[in-house]
Amino acid sequence: MLFATDGVITKVSDATGSDKFLNIITPNRGRIGVLVKGSRSPESKTASLSQLFTYGNFEIYEKNGMYWLRGGMVIDPFYNLSEDITRIAAATYMCELANELTDESDECEEILRLLLNSMYLLGKGEKKVAIVKAVFELRAMAISGYMPDASACRYCKTPIADEMYLDVLGGRIMCAECFKERGDKTKNISRDFEDVREASVICRMTSSVVAALKFVLMSPPEKTFSFYITDDEELQLLSRLAETYVTSHLGRGFDSLDFYNAVK
Repeated sequence: MLFATDGVITKVSDATGSDKFLNIITPNRGRIGVLVKGSRSPESKTASLSQLFTYGNFEIYEKNGMYWLRGGMVIDPFYNLSEDITRIAAATYMCELANELTDESDECEEILRLLLNSMYLLGKGEKKVAIVKAVFELRAMAISGYMPDASACRYCKTPIADEMYLDVLGGRIMCAECFKERGDKTKNISRDFEDVREASVICRMTSSVVAALKFVLMSPPEKTFSFYITDDEELQLLSRLAETYVTSHLGRGFDSLDFYNAVK
């Protein structure tokens, strides 16, 4: 069966000979693995359609659950990502995270749109890379069923305060007063994060970080990136919170995230 679908290439690996194997996230077929015959050959007609980050319309042949690329059209190659190593590292990590959160036959339209918007903003360079990355992490986790309840303190229902805490694994926020009252369960926690014996992970937030978290989780998709954090310390808090939320819930690290943190 031959079909066409839009999608983004989120992973490229070498196969036998001059072939490549692609992961493509599509809106309605989920993440599919596609073999590209002869793509590494200098004469290949599919070379431009088999590059990491490429957004295109792909003509794919399917037989017995296997997929082969027949042709297609590049919509956006995102070449401008290559102008800065930090952007490349962030985009690579976002693609790896998107691969982790998707599977074949999933409905991926929302996460695909988020990934495209994130790579577009990275390429333009008008927003800080750390903001784009944190928004992608938090929103992608929410889309995938890991959305925390950031509406108010889980105990006293205070919606926002100068200092609050996110219980990462519990998926709830606490104000500083309620956090202190329950300090017997979270003693020796640093002002940022620390694993504790009950496998708790606690992230400190300022009011600006709380507001950013609420906005990212609750805003309509077209407004998700429409906020600013100008203070570097608060941006670092948001960035580390997002990373911690991802790695704690998924129970794994990412080589691409380590690379990003090494070069940022």
